[in-house]
Amino acid sequence: MHPFRNGTHSDIMMMAASAGLLGGDHFMLDLDFGTGSNATFLSQSYEKVFNTDGKIASKDISIQVGPEAKICYMPYPAIPFAGSNYQSRATVKIHPTATFIYADIFTCGRTGMGEFFAMEKFQSKSLFYVGDQLAFADHTLLNPREFDYTKIGFWQNYTHNGMMYIYSPDNEFLNHLKIFVRNNSPVMNGVVGVTNAYKGVVIRTLAMRGETIWDFFESVKEFYIQEM
Repeated sequence: MHPFRNGTHSDIMMMAASAGLLGGDHFMLDLDFGTGSNATFLSQSYEKVFNTDGKIASKDISIQVGPEAKICYMPYPAIPFAGSNYQSRATVKIHPTATFIYADIFTCGRTGMGEFFAMEKFQSKSLFYVGDQLAFADHTLLNPREFDYTKIGFWQNYTHNGMMYIYSPDNEFLNHLKIFVRNNSPVMNGVVGVTNAYKGVVIRTLAMRGETIWDFFESVKEFYIQEM
Protein backbone atom coordinates (compact mmCIF):
# COMPACT_ATOMS: atom_id res chain seq x y z
CA MET A 1 0.00 0.00 0.00
CA HIS A 2 1.00 3.64 -0.25
CA PRO A 3 2.71 4.70 3.01
CA PHE A 4 0.64 6.28 5.78
CA ARG A 5 2.55 9.44 6.70
CA ASN A 6 2.61 11.17 10.08
CA GLY A 7 5.07 14.02 9.90
CA THR A 8 8.48 12.53 9.19
CA HIS A 9 7.32 9.02 10.16
CA SER A 10 5.73 6.58 7.67
CA ASP A 11 3.78 3.37 8.28
CA ILE A 12 4.41 0.89 5.47
CA MET A 13 1.97 -2.03 5.15
CA MET A 14 2.73 -5.05 3.01
CA MET A 15 -0.27 -6.46 1.14
CA ALA A 16 -0.44 -10.14 0.10
CA ALA A 17 -3.11 -11.81 -2.01
CA SER A 18 -2.54 -15.24 -0.45
CA ALA A 19 -4.67 -16.30 2.53
CA GLY A 20 -1.61 -17.86 4.16
CA LEU A 21 1.29 -20.27 3.68
CA LEU A 22 0.88 -23.80 2.32
CA GLY A 23 3.28 -26.73 2.18
CA GLY A 24 6.17 -26.01 -0.16
CA ASP A 25 5.65 -22.24 -0.09
CA HIS A 26 8.81 -20.16 0.33
CA PHE A 27 8.42 -16.47 1.14
CA MET A 28 11.31 -14.02 0.80
CA LEU A 29 11.34 -10.45 2.11
CA ASP A 30 14.25 -8.05 1.59
CA LEU A 31 13.98 -4.63 3.25
CA ASP A 32 16.65 -1.95 2.85
CA PHE A 33 16.08 1.21 4.89
CA GLY A 34 18.36 4.04 3.74
CA THR A 35 20.11 6.79 5.65
CA GLY A 36 17.77 8.77 7.89
CA SER A 37 14.72 6.56 7.25
CA ASN A 38 11.90 6.87 9.78
CA ALA A 39 9.32 4.12 9.34
CA THR A 40 7.29 1.25 10.77
CA PHE A 41 6.82 -1.88 8.65
CA LEU A 42 3.50 -3.69 9.18
CA SER A 43 1.68 -6.71 7.77
CA GLN A 44 -2.00 -6.61 6.84
CA SER A 45 -3.22 -9.37 9.18
CA TYR A 46 -2.28 -12.44 11.18
CA GLU A 47 -0.09 -14.82 9.18
CA LYS A 48 -1.75 -18.23 8.83
CA VAL A 49 0.38 -21.33 8.28
CA PHE A 50 -1.99 -24.00 7.01
CA ASN A 51 -1.56 -27.77 7.30
CA THR A 52 1.55 -28.34 5.17
CA ASP A 53 0.73 -32.02 4.51
CA GLY A 54 4.21 -33.35 5.25
CA LYS A 55 6.00 -30.47 3.52
CA ILE A 56 7.57 -27.30 4.92
CA ALA A 57 6.46 -23.68 4.59
CA SER A 58 9.38 -21.31 4.99
CA LYS A 59 10.23 -17.63 5.15
CA ASP A 60 13.53 -15.77 4.79
CA ILE A 61 13.70 -12.15 5.96
CA SER A 62 16.61 -9.82 5.30
CA ILE A 63 16.58 -6.33 6.85
CA GLN A 64 19.26 -3.66 6.48
CA VAL A 65 19.03 -0.49 8.55
CA GLY A 66 21.13 2.45 7.37
CA PRO A 67 22.86 5.27 9.29
CA GLU A 68 20.70 7.46 11.55
CA ALA A 69 17.58 5.47 10.59
CA LYS A 70 14.69 4.91 13.02
CA ILE A 71 12.91 1.68 12.06
CA CYS A 72 10.21 -0.54 13.62
CA TYR A 73 9.49 -3.99 12.16
CA MET A 74 6.07 -4.95 13.58
CA PRO A 75 4.24 -7.70 11.64
CA TYR A 76 1.11 -9.26 13.08
CA PRO A 77 1.38 -12.66 14.84
CA ALA A 78 1.80 -16.00 13.08
CA ILE A 79 -0.75 -18.81 13.63
CA PRO A 80 0.50 -22.37 12.97
CA PHE A 81 -2.47 -24.60 12.10
CA ALA A 82 -2.63 -28.28 13.08
CA GLY A 83 -0.28 -30.36 10.93
CA SER A 84 1.85 -27.38 9.87
CA ASN A 85 5.65 -27.32 9.62
CA TYR A 86 7.02 -23.79 9.48
CA GLN A 87 10.58 -22.44 9.35
CA SER A 88 11.46 -18.76 9.52
CA ARG A 89 14.88 -17.12 9.43
CA ALA A 90 15.53 -13.39 9.83
CA THR A 91 18.89 -11.69 9.39
CA VAL A 92 19.06 -8.04 10.43
CA LYS A 93 22.06 -5.74 9.92
CA ILE A 94 21.87 -2.46 11.82
CA HIS A 95 24.17 0.52 11.40
CA PRO A 96 25.63 1.47 14.82
CA THR A 97 24.08 4.97 14.59
CA ALA A 98 20.55 3.67 13.84
CA THR A 99 17.72 2.75 16.21
CA PHE A 100 15.64 -0.36 15.56
CA ILE A 101 12.74 -2.40 16.94
CA TYR A 102 11.88 -5.95 15.85
CA ALA A 103 8.80 -7.89 17.03
CA ASP A 104 8.01 -11.59 16.59
CA ILE A 105 4.68 -12.88 17.97
CA PHE A 106 3.18 -16.32 17.43
CA THR A 107 0.53 -18.60 18.89
CA CYS A 108 0.42 -22.24 19.93
CA GLY A 109 -2.25 -22.80 17.26
CA ARG A 110 -5.85 -21.96 16.46
CA THR A 111 -6.96 -21.89 20.07
CA GLY A 112 -10.50 -20.87 19.11
CA MET A 113 -10.73 -24.17 17.19
CA GLY A 114 -9.31 -26.18 20.08
CA GLU A 115 -5.86 -26.56 18.49
CA PHE A 116 -3.13 -26.34 21.14
CA PHE A 117 0.40 -27.28 20.04
CA ALA A 118 -1.05 -29.38 17.22
CA MET A 119 1.55 -28.25 14.67
CA GLU A 120 4.22 -30.64 13.40
CA LYS A 121 6.95 -28.10 14.09
CA PHE A 122 7.39 -24.34 14.38
CA GLN A 123 10.84 -22.84 14.11
CA SER A 124 11.94 -19.19 14.15
CA LYS A 125 15.57 -18.05 13.99
CA SER A 126 16.65 -14.41 14.24
CA LEU A 127 20.15 -12.91 13.97
CA PHE A 128 20.81 -9.24 14.73
CA TYR A 129 24.10 -7.61 13.79
CA VAL A 130 25.19 -4.13 14.85
CA GLY A 131 27.83 -3.22 12.32
CA ASP A 132 29.70 -6.47 11.71
CA GLN A 133 29.18 -7.77 15.26
CA LEU A 134 26.47 -10.24 16.27
CA ALA A 135 24.50 -8.44 18.98
CA PHE A 136 21.70 -10.95 19.66
CA ALA A 137 20.51 -14.31 18.34
CA ASP A 138 17.19 -16.00 19.05
CA HIS A 139 16.11 -19.54 18.19
CA THR A 140 12.57 -20.57 19.05
CA LEU A 141 11.60 -24.17 18.35
CA LEU A 142 8.25 -25.82 19.03
CA ASN A 143 8.30 -29.58 18.59
CA PRO A 144 5.21 -30.96 20.34
CA ARG A 145 6.20 -34.58 19.65
CA GLU A 146 9.28 -34.12 21.85
CA PHE A 147 8.14 -31.69 24.56
CA ASP A 148 5.08 -30.89 26.65
CA TYR A 149 4.90 -27.09 26.49
CA THR A 150 2.22 -26.83 29.17
CA LYS A 151 4.74 -27.70 31.90
CA ILE A 152 6.38 -25.29 34.33
CA GLY A 153 9.35 -23.63 32.67
CA PHE A 154 7.68 -23.77 29.26
CA TRP A 155 4.44 -22.00 28.25
CA GLN A 156 2.39 -23.42 31.17
CA ASN A 157 -1.22 -22.35 30.48
CA TYR A 158 -0.36 -19.48 28.12
CA THR A 159 -1.11 -19.67 24.40
CA HIS A 160 0.78 -16.73 22.83
CA ASN A 161 4.48 -15.90 22.81
CA GLY A 162 6.26 -12.67 21.91
CA MET A 163 9.84 -11.52 21.46
CA MET A 164 10.95 -7.93 20.90
CA TYR A 165 14.50 -6.77 20.23
CA ILE A 166 15.40 -3.08 20.55
CA TYR A 167 18.70 -1.50 19.58
CA SER A 168 19.78 2.07 20.19
CA PRO A 169 23.26 3.64 20.37
CA ASP A 170 21.96 5.60 23.38
CA ASN A 171 22.46 3.40 26.46
CA GLU A 172 20.66 5.90 28.68
CA PHE A 173 17.56 5.54 26.50
CA LEU A 174 17.78 1.74 26.74
CA ASN A 175 17.95 1.98 30.53
CA HIS A 176 14.84 4.20 30.53
CA LEU A 177 13.12 1.70 28.24
CA LYS A 178 13.83 -1.19 30.63
CA ILE A 179 12.34 0.84 33.47
CA PHE A 180 9.28 1.60 31.32
CA VAL A 181 8.79 -2.12 30.55
CA ARG A 182 9.13 -3.15 34.20
CA ASN A 183 6.79 -0.41 35.41
CA ASN A 184 4.13 -1.27 32.82
CA SER A 185 4.36 -5.07 32.82
CA PRO A 186 1.88 -5.48 35.72
CA VAL A 187 -0.91 -4.03 33.55
CA MET A 188 -0.43 -6.76 30.93
CA ASN A 189 -2.39 -9.94 31.58
CA GLY A 190 0.59 -12.27 31.17
CA VAL A 191 4.29 -12.65 31.89
CA VAL A 192 6.93 -10.12 30.83
CA GLY A 193 10.71 -10.25 31.10
CA VAL A 194 13.31 -7.73 29.92
CA THR A 195 17.07 -8.12 29.77
CA ASN A 196 20.21 -6.78 28.11
CA ALA A 197 21.52 -8.36 24.92
CA TYR A 198 25.19 -7.98 24.02
CA LYS A 199 23.98 -4.80 22.35
CA GLY A 200 20.40 -3.68 22.81
CA VAL A 201 17.52 -4.97 24.92
CA VAL A 202 15.28 -8.05 24.61
CA ILE A 203 11.69 -8.41 25.86
CA ARG A 204 9.95 -11.80 26.14
CA THR A 205 6.26 -12.22 26.87
CA LEU A 206 3.62 -14.90 27.37
CA ALA A 207 -0.11 -14.18 27.29
CA MET A 208 -3.52 -15.65 26.41
CA ARG A 209 -4.21 -13.39 23.41
CA GLY A 210 -2.11 -12.08 20.57
CA GLU A 211 -3.70 -8.63 20.98
CA THR A 212 -2.44 -8.52 24.57
CA ILE A 213 1.18 -8.87 23.44
CA TRP A 214 0.65 -6.67 20.38
CA ASP A 215 -0.80 -3.84 22.47
CA PHE A 216 2.05 -4.09 24.98
CA PHE A 217 4.64 -4.02 22.20
CA GLU A 218 2.79 -1.05 20.68
CA SER A 219 3.18 0.82 23.99
CA VAL A 220 6.92 0.07 23.88
CA LYS A 221 7.06 1.32 20.29
CA GLU A 222 5.25 4.54 21.21
CA PHE A 223 7.69 5.11 24.07
CA TYR A 224 10.53 4.55 21.60
CA ILE A 225 9.08 7.03 19.07
CA GLN A 226 8.43 9.71 21.69
CA GLU A 227 11.81 9.39 23.38
CA MET A 228 13.90 9.08 20.21
